[in-house]
Amino acid sequence: MFLPRFLLGSLWLSALLGSARLAVGAPATDVSLDFRVERETVLRHDDGRFLWYHPRAVAVPGEDPASPAMVITLQQHLQVSDYYSGLHVLSGSSPRGPWTGPVAPAELGWRQEPGGVTLSVADVTPGWHAATGRVIALGAQVRYSPKGAQLEDVPRAHQTVYAVLDPRSGTWTRWRVLEMPPGDEFNFARNACSQWLVRPDGTLLVPLYVGRNAKEPFSVAVAECRFDGTTLRVVRVGPLLRLPIKRGLHEPSLAKFGGKYFLTLRNDLRAYVASGDDGLVYGDPQVWRFDDGEELGSYNTQAHWITHREGLFLVYTRRGAGNDHIIRHRAPLFMARVDPVALHVLRATERIVVPERGAELGNFGANAVTESEAWVTVSEGLFTNDSRSRGADGSTFVARIHWSRPDRAELPTEPLRIVTLGDSITKAVRPGVVAEETFAARLERALRRGGVDATVRNVGIGGERTDQALLRLERDVLAHRPHLVTIMYGTNDSYVDPGKTASRITADAYRANLEQLIDRLRAAGVTPVLMTAPRWGRAAKLNGVGENPNLRLEPFVEHCRDVAAERRVSLVDHYGDWSDAEGRGEDIGAWTTDQCHPNPSGQARLAERILPVVRAALQLGR
Repeated sequence: MFLPRFLLGSLWLSALLGSARLAVGAPATDVSLDFRVERETVLRHDDGRFLWYHPRAVAVPGEDPASPAMVITLQQHLQVSDYYSGLHVLSGSSPRGPWTGPVAPAELGWRQEPGGVTLSVADVTPGWHAATGRVIALGAQVRYSPKGAQLEDVPRAHQTVYAVLDPRSGTWTRWRVLEMPPGDEFNFARNACSQWLVRPDGTLLVPLYVGRNAKEPFSVAVAECRFDGTTLRVVRVGPLLRLPIKRGLHEPSLAKFGGKYFLTLRNDLRAYVASGDDGLVYGDPQVWRFDDGEELGSYNTQAHWITHREGLFLVYTRRGAGNDHIIRHRAPLFMARVDPVALHVLRATERIVVPERGAELGNFGANAVTESEAWVTVSEGLFTNDSRSRGADGSTFVARIHWSRPDRAELPTEPLRIVTLGDSITKAVRPGVVAEETFAARLERALRRGGVDATVRNVGIGGERTDQALLRLERDVLAHRPHLVTIMYGTNDSYVDPGKTASRITADAYRANLEQLIDRLRAAGVTPVLMTAPRWGRAAKLNGVGENPNLRLEPFVEHCRDVAAERRVSLVDHYGDWSDAEGRGEDIGAWTTDQCHPNPSGQARLAERILPVVRAALQLGR
């Protein structure tokens, strides 16, 4: 049942004491970074039939970066080990609620298969994909017997699956399998209870634990994936990290801090950590230790990261805390700062973020919410009367980590200058659309509402192609000394004119032009943001060869996505967003004046997709 919000604790905690020193060469940090913890109970349930379990949250950005909508995914633990219901969703219009649910979307529920097999999903972690404006939920496919036992009865029974939420419509897709490369080493391939990352270019880094089957020791690898708003595809998989001890390495969680990537790794006997430079390749795992050399004492359970621009933090459980009565010492939940060079936990910084009340707290989530707040979410694993006698009551907690300073770069002393470069879709002003309704004007207003002193200059020209943009880049763009430039082309580049049989320029030339635009902007110290053009409506006038113009536009869109991924450029995938909406039955032509050029509603949609990507690209916080 739902409870009124109440405060369980609100203490200012020091995140780094003066006696704790970082190793030489560590990323710049500030010892005065503090945080306080505020705990809220959002659910309480203990009826003997099920417990709420695996709560993990994602912030869905809106116009106000300080007040995103919240989505918490969670499941019913059905009183049999690792036996879970379909996925449920608890929603809030802001980080403070009010909360709605949990509800069980039909698309995310159990599916029955022959022989009494139930197909379900467990260990889900949701995340925000800014380039497409979607929430992606990643988890592990599970096949259950009628008694709730996990089965390995078909090839590749244990795989990673994903579902996608469109926040605008509130609709979820059904679960789909993330197709892994061929090879026995991926017969078992799970992203489960694992934090994953989205790069600015929209590619995902998804940590997996993999193996030939569920009986041999697992290895860990990170998969680089592409997402177009609908389908998640594996591009490549990094080298395997191996540890042939007990069940090997599993439930990896991934973070980026100070330009490096970090994995925390579960093992039956102790926890491990590894780091790398590119997100795919990592050094040998080493045992998690405190900075005094003693082992951390975490074992056979998950750990997760919280990052702030000024510090890297680990959330974990461990033995040695007067908690021998807790299974695997899975409570309380601690949070401490990490030395990112020596890969040690700084003992003096350790604090309890969720206290122990007799129940285990091992299956939890950790995520950023705003530039001022991060969350740890957990439900009490309440399986004995002893737990109840110690105070546990099946609560689901949100532990808010309130930073003493915002998690963002220092704002420049001068106003931010942004230029929007493109064709008539960028220019936007036409019958039915005034200057104040363009995505450029909307972007400027939204940034200012969010406290950013920014000017957005629209230099779109009707009918323009990428080769023509190169000719005027110095005069119309660089002359304004911008900090960031959005680039959106493809509609004209790909178009086939009447009497012609080929696009105005080739897809290869378009790609080369985008690369030149990026190179020249970066050489001038400017941050580029690539954007795919929105999809034409179904009723669009046919091109010179009698086709819907989307047929020629799509290969150009793929080139734009590829360039963004290869050059590590932030991407806003309007084409994917509009295609996905049309696939759900929406008339995207109604968002335009003529099946091509966005009307005020279409311009608003473009701006909504652009805002969080621009904020992230300029490191303005979340």
